[in-house]
Amino acid sequence: MSLVQAVILGALQGLTEFLPVSSTAHLYLAQALMGIRNDEIALSFDIVLHLGTVAALLVALRPELLRMSEEAWLRARREPVRDPAARAMLLPLVVGTIPGVLAGLFLLKRIERVRSVGLIGASMLVACAYFFFAERAPARRSAAPRELADLDSRDGFWIGVAQAAAGLMAGFSRSGFTIATGKLRGFRRDDAARFSFLLALPIILGAGAKALLDLRKAPGPSVGVVALAAGFVAAAAVGFAAIEGLLRFLRTHSLRPFGIYLGALGLLLLAASAFPGMAPFPAR
Repeated sequence: MSLVQAVILGALQGLTEFLPVSSTAHLYLAQALMGIRNDEIALSFDIVLHLGTVAALLVALRPELLRMSEEAWLRARREPVRDPAARAMLLPLVVGTIPGVLAGLFLLKRIERVRSVGLIGASMLVACAYFFFAERAPARRSAAPRELADLDSRDGFWIGVAQAAAGLMAGFSRSGFTIATGKLRGFRRDDAARFSFLLALPIILGAGAKALLDLRKAPGPSVGVVALAAGFVAAAAVGFAAIEGLLRFLRTHSLRPFGIYLGALGLLLLAASAFPGMAPFPAR
């Protein structure tokens, strides 16, 4: 893997991990366009990209993480609540992590075997429809948006199910599905996105830990230290910018632009799958 390829893949990971456009699908397509087979991507590089996105999350969400840590300590000591929103998120985050863990352990490998350009395109069309549905459905409600302090275990469960589904199907977009589901649960988009990013942290850490275990069992091709460092920096820097930018964007904008993008790309990928000779990448 060249240094340029490492930077491109790292930046793409950081950008699409948090923007609602599906990181798995974009990395799959980028590798295909660059002529890189998936088995040529070293597990060590995969781990480094995960560490980069974790670093971005830790820096961008450090105020929330500190407040939640304090509330967890106060709860363990049975002391009064100081930050209702931070306390309210603790249990939903635990509940919401469970579906993603179960899906990753029992379903991910089976579904990865049937991944194709056509399936990614169809998944993107589903994501497009879901984003538009989520934007329209809450508009019919007269109640004011719920606050993060109103989070409960049911919210955590359904947003966690959305995260699990998106983790299985390349093209669904983990952040998009969880934000849209949070919107359907009555939360503002930016609050739903904040909870979505917090919920992503244990899943990304788990994926990195799994890759580390896989590396011990079956070491992959080697990647130079410079390329590893470049991938990490690109993923962390672009990931941080993506988190900050999306949170600002969603305060005043909807998910519709991302839905339009996924819909257009999904149609393009379905056409590429139907006419493989015209596609710049393999349809399988």
